[in-house]
Amino acid sequence: MTKDQLLNVIIPWKFGKGKPRNALKPLLQSNKKEDVTRASMLAFNFAESSLADNTNNEDGDVNHAQEAIKALCQLSGVGPATASAVLSAYCPQSFAFMDDEVIECLYEAKRGYTLKIYLAVNGRCVDIAEGLNGASGGSSGGWTPADVAKALWTVATMSARNDEVGLCKVFGD
Repeated sequence: MTKDQLLNVIIPWKFGKGKPRNALKPLLQSNKKEDVTRASMLAFNFAESSLADNTNNEDGDVNHAQEAIKALCQLSGVGPATASAVLSAYCPQSFAFMDDEVIECLYEAKRGYTLKIYLAVNGRCVDIAEGLNGASGGSSGGWTPADVAKALWTVATMSARNDEVGLCKVFGD
């Protein structure tokens, strides 16, 4: 990923979905082009390694999903939520976007934007995607963690807007 892609694609998309954090813009702009490229290449290498991992890995091995997030968080102004925006676009098979609505649906404690919370929420999205794929016979083109997060965001947003007609269409009632 280039600095231009970070500043002109990822950040506007992320800020357009949620609360714009304008104080982060100068920090994001302060990153050198080379640093953005280096951090993203490292993150993408870890992301590709995560495809073979269980992202809920608890056996002491390297957690490639965690390392991918950490690699992007080395950049100024990039935290787990922004890192998840990048990684869910790059590798939706392993990464969900850290939307507020998704955190509130899947995380039982107070909402936050830490690596620990992201890994817990992403782990739940991975588990749900695997469950949905298992229920459908594991057909190709199945659910990804990013798909699960998008579905949760959609239903939460429709519910918040009291969109009864839309919710009935989603749930077939």
